[in-house]
Amino acid sequence: MARTFLLQTAWVFLLLPLAASAEDDSWLTRSGYYRISYKSELQPIEINRIHSWVVHIESPAGEPLLGAEISVTGGMPLHNHGLPTDPKMTTEIGNGDYRLEGVRFHMNGYWELLVTIDVDGKRDTVIVPLDL
Repeated sequence: MARTFLLQTAWVFLLLPLAASAEDDSWLTRSGYYRISYKSELQPIEINRIHSWVVHIESPAGEPLLGAEISVTGGMPLHNHGLPTDPKMTTEIGNGDYRLEGVRFHMNGYWELLVTIDVDGKRDTVIVPLDL
């Protein structure tokens, strides 16, 4: 049990630098192709309430990206479980903004969302850390 916890904790700390949160609450993807940020319709985010986000995707130079395909998975790595819902990108709003619906967190603690972005066949991922 203690060894499993240590391995899971080590895994989290290995991944955190890849999330590279900037001062403006945006994250550069692993290969550096995209920068993302989000706004939740719930401020602050509430436990056990389904809600939507607007995810903004831009180039590292700050140009909004159009035509992106976005998928989101995630969970609580320290509890070894995933999200209780299956969030989906439903609408491209424009100017690099996309609506993500079906987001829900069922308990307080540290969460990670793995966001995969594909624009014109160029795929990249980023981990968005959340402490609720």
